[in-house]
Amino acid sequence: MIGAIAAIIIIIWYYNGARSVGKDPVQGGFIGFLIYFIPAIIWTVLVTPGLRDIVEHNPGLFLGIIVRYGFVVVGVSCAAWYRLKVLTKKAD
Repeated sequence: MIGAIAAIIIIIWYYNGARSVGKDPVQGGFIGFLIYFIPAIIWTVLVTPGLRDIVEHNPGLFLGIIVRYGFVVVGVSCAAWYRLKVLTKKAD
C-alpha cells in the first residue's frame, strides 16, 4: 500500500513539474513512474530475497523494516535524485 501511495505522489510531482515548464505532463508523470518503479523492482528481485533470508535466521526490527519497505526508499530516492539533479539542470 505504501508503495502505491509513493508512486502516486511521484507521478503527481513529475506531472506538475512537466506542466510548469511547458512539457507534456502525461509523459512527465509516466517518466516519474518508471524512474520510481524500475529501481524498486530491481531492489525487490535482487536484494530482498537475501535480506529476507537473513531476517528469518536473525529477526530484528530494523532489518525487518528494510525488507518490507526498502523498495519504496530506493524508488523514491531514485525518483527524487532524477527530478532534482537531471530535470532541473539549467541549459547552458
